[in-house]
Amino acid sequence: MLTIQARRIIMFVFLFLAVALFVLGMIILPDTLITQIGISSHANSTMPKMLALAIPSVLCVLFSVLFYRSGKSKDLAIAILGVVLFALAFIVNL
Repeated sequence: MLTIQARRIIMFVFLFLAVALFVLGMIILPDTLITQIGISSHANSTMPKMLALAIPSVLCVLFSVLFYRSGKSKDLAIAILGVVLFALAFIVNL
């Protein structure tokens, strides 16, 4: 079990990552983001940039705060998933 200080540091790291990746995405990504790719390597689904970046941001922020409060590893795993979704958004759309 992690101490409260260690959980606080982890929470702030995820909060910083969420804000930094959101701002970076708003600057460099196109206005419409590809969110789903079909078998033929073509875009099946797209979303406006604000919504597509808000989803991983909310996952990172919400679940990192929940991890700080409860210490449950599943909350940390979902916060990590938010960062992975950011990475996928950048990889697919750049």
